[in-house]
Amino acid sequence: MFVIGATQKLVKEINKELEDPEQYQEISDIYQWHANVMTINKRKCLMLMNNRTGINLTLFGLRKQQFDNIENVIKGSLNQLFQLLKIEREIADHMLEAAEQFVYTKTTSRQVLGMMNQVKVMVEEAANGLEYEAIDAEEINYITNAELIYGPLEAHTPVETLKAYFKES
Repeated sequence: MFVIGATQKLVKEINKELEDPEQYQEISDIYQWHANVMTINKRKCLMLMNNRTGINLTLFGLRKQQFDNIENVIKGSLNQLFQLLKIEREIADHMLEAAEQFVYTKTTSRQVLGMMNQVKVMVEEAANGLEYEAIDAEEINYITNAELIYGPLEAHTPVETLKAYFKES
């Protein structure tokens, strides 16, 4: 199960009921995410960030139909992200299996929201001055996961943190 801490902006887009985050405290933070909607070049984008590792996914130019099917969009996009980042298939399959069920709660971590804001600034800078069609979503998602170090990740990239988590488990 994925527990998604949804911002109010996201709740308006997906039309899902928020559940009490207290119910899901026992769920490992590797399966907990925060999600927000932002606008880049006048298009709605979704940013998703893993609470434990900082692995993040920015989806550009989502439309109403995609928000209506957000869980399938997230699963498919995470699969592509894991391939892009060369995450071992075993880890990717484990995470995608957990994504078979989603619950939505209020956001619970200011720390994760702060890291998301850092990534948002990077994404905005990468897209600055570009036509929407010229934005390279793969490159941006690669850089924010495999090259940049931010937040409390103990001087590791989100990819390194994810791999280390599963190596230790």
